[in-house]
Amino acid sequence: MEKTPVILGLSRAAKFLGLPMPYAMAVGGLTVLPFILIKAATWLLTLPVWYFAARIVTAINPNGHVVLGTVILKTPEVIFGPRGRHGA
Repeated sequence: MEKTPVILGLSRAAKFLGLPMPYAMAVGGLTVLPFILIKAATWLLTLPVWYFAARIVTAINPNGHVVLGTVILKTPEVIFGPRGRHGA
């Protein structure tokens, strides 16, 4: 496959605010959901904490969300056996 700018641009991971999309959604969730639940505007001040924590995690392993997703998907097979949760 050619390495044209179009192909390179379309094959890279989507980013938002410099973070891979799953990390950006986690930062948004950790900021907005507690704000909605506790209705305290001061919670919004934790946004920089979550953002810089996500930047650090991204610098260490930018594909960590893939590892976490794989662990979550494969764990039920270990706990419930090969037949699954529903015994089918």
